[in-house]
Amino acid sequence: MKLMVMVQMVALSIVSVLLLCCCLTSADSQDGCDAYAPVGGRFAVPLHHKLQISENLRWRHNKTKIFDQRPDRIVTGKRDDVFQNGSLKLTNLARSSEGTYVPEVYDIKGKLVIDPRSLYLCVLDPVSKPGLKMECALPDVKFTCVPGQMPEVTVKWFQNDKLLPQENKWTVVQVAQKVADDSFKCKVSNHVSSMSSEGVIQNCTGSSSSIFPKELFGLDFRIMVSILAGMGGLALLLVIILIVCCIRAMREKQKQVQEEEELRLGWTNPEGHHQQCHHHPPNLHHHSHGQPGRRQRGGPQPPRGQAQGSPRRPTQGLRSTNTQQQAPPLPQPRKMVPAQII
Repeated sequence: MKLMVMVQMVALSIVSVLLLCCCLTSADSQDGCDAYAPVGGRFAVPLHHKLQISENLRWRHNKTKIFDQRPDRIVTGKRDDVFQNGSLKLTNLARSSEGTYVPEVYDIKGKLVIDPRSLYLCVLDPVSKPGLKMECALPDVKFTCVPGQMPEVTVKWFQNDKLLPQENKWTVVQVAQKVADDSFKCKVSNHVSSMSSEGVIQNCTGSSSSIFPKELFGLDFRIMVSILAGMGGLALLLVIILIVCCIRAMREKQKQVQEEEELRLGWTNPEGHHQQCHHHPPNLHHHSHGQPGRRQRGGPQPPRGQAQGSPRRPTQGLRSTNTQQQAPPLPQPRKMVPAQII
């Protein structure tokens, strides 16, 4: 008895699980979209039945009757709302057009001819054109697709207009050196539309050891650097030449001022001028004593013991005394014309 009760309980549990799965499956099918259409676009809901002239056709949207055609007249809606085969024609769709559409077909006696076959239509906004950002992260380069505020969109990447099948993320990382001249673009899409970005070529260095761009001021980077280096070297040479010329001019100016100062001091110092004027008379007096003939005629000669040395000794002693008492002479000018005694 207990065994039978246990078997019944297990059977009930299995049935309950199956019923729960069926309920979840039906709920998922109702919440899911059977078809998609863009906002502002068109869509045809198929009838899946060959409509007869004597039959009555009705269309419902979320249990609301939107079209009712009798064999002799149209009760709800207008003739352009359906195609000739009875399929529903939807135009200028809006977000309010989303929902469940169910067709109903009756014969003359009012009997339902077909089983209702519903279709859930989802109305989506078309995607906008995405942007593409490039970021250098040497030795790699990063490309990021910017779709904007677009939910439920997918992305695909293209390299030189060729699909990259394994790249479905919003950021793609590539080695900069391998894709130096390649063009990348992304394509975003939903169930109703798709748009592609502009192609972007990375402007990184293309190598992991350099951080310099390929171009500078519209020219090749190496050529522009060579031109700037040559101009900088020429400017440096001119500056050096100018500095050397200024230093030489200053030295010449100082030398000239020094010479003029020495010359001015030499002419304005009375002691130096007096000493220069007394350097020559002893020589003239010596020459006058060197003529014995003239001296004998003028008067008696002094004794030989006091001959020529005695008159000069007092003079030499006086000169030595004056020399010791006087201050050392100032530096004399280089080019000085000696004074002449007439």
